[in-house]
Amino acid sequence: MNTTVQNLLGTNYKTYIVLFLCALIIGIKLGTLIPLLALILEARGYSNTEIGLNVVAQPLAVILFVRITPIIIHKIGLAKSIIIAQIFTIILYFTFPIFDSLTAWFVIRFIIGFAGALAWNAFDTWMLSMADDTNRGKIVTIYNTVFVIGFASGPMVLSLTGIEGWLPFIVISSLSFIAILPLIMLEIEDPKLPDKKSLPVFAAIIAAPTIFGAAILCGLDDVMFVSFFPIFMIKNQFTQEIALQYVTITLVGGVMCQPLIGVLLDKFNKRLLLNIAVLITFFCPILFAFYLDNFYVMAASCFIWGGAASGLFAISLTMLGERYSASQVAGATAILVMVFEVGSLIGPLIGGRVMDAVGPMGFIYTVTSFTFIFLVISIYRTIWR
Repeated sequence: MNTTVQNLLGTNYKTYIVLFLCALIIGIKLGTLIPLLALILEARGYSNTEIGLNVVAQPLAVILFVRITPIIIHKIGLAKSIIIAQIFTIILYFTFPIFDSLTAWFVIRFIIGFAGALAWNAFDTWMLSMADDTNRGKIVTIYNTVFVIGFASGPMVLSLTGIEGWLPFIVISSLSFIAILPLIMLEIEDPKLPDKKSLPVFAAIIAAPTIFGAAILCGLDDVMFVSFFPIFMIKNQFTQEIALQYVTITLVGGVMCQPLIGVLLDKFNKRLLLNIAVLITFFCPILFAFYLDNFYVMAASCFIWGGAASGLFAISLTMLGERYSASQVAGATAILVMVFEVGSLIGPLIGGRVMDAVGPMGFIYTVTSFTFIFLVISIYRTIWR
């Protein structure tokens, strides 16, 4: 068994297993926290606009502090960055039940956003610094898979805890603590990072628009799907149960397609795979418009869309690991996380307005329009780069 795992993950397999375990537990935590906060605010009578503006706090922090997280990582190390970030969030989760003010919650979520950016930047840098061209695709897709499995499990945890009182926040804080226990108790050695090299944000994006553009599109698709796909289905006269059924199918597609994506990334041209994934994410939502009443077409479209959309970030992260040197990886992954959050801001801001203007079909118009724009850019870069 150990030999099989070692052959798959390489000589650093023990470190990878610890990081994957941490990512799984943090995924469960976030999958519980995000709907919990939205449901509490809704129960308190806040409007969808107010809830949406409150959600913006976390990605806003990621964007504003993109230049700082790589500096902290190089200063204190990868493991300490993850541990300190999670300790901050443990403390902050206990402040939610104390404060009723929407402004206070915005501040809390803003700080959590910074801590999350630090942790994910450290995770991504750690993995990419140990991986090589022979296993980078597999490593990234396993990492994405375990996180998505955890994230998809979050609502089940919430169904057990409910949204009232301290219990859900105690459970979420406990998950944060459990996530860092392996890093604290086991002797996991940080990889030695070379001296950090500055990586200008806009220059990096212009130099590699397909890598960072894929992350923007992934962020936009993720938030649009979670926030507006159920509304799209309900507005088209489907029940909440059926809407959530399709959400589950999409998440299952995202999980089950990851191993295949990992194998393909290590064997085929990554730009070609990126273009195929973007084409799929473009056409699947179009099928929603014509086959809403056909369960089998909708289920297949959701499953395939989930696999392709979740693959966008894995492909972009793998391409980033190949493009940048070890001294630039921390800065590059910080920018990747930042542009993902830019997509998660653009999606609800524009998508919500479009749906208000033209109805539920605005969901499809928004997703396909942004996907088509990126598809043109990606194909152009593939042919004339």
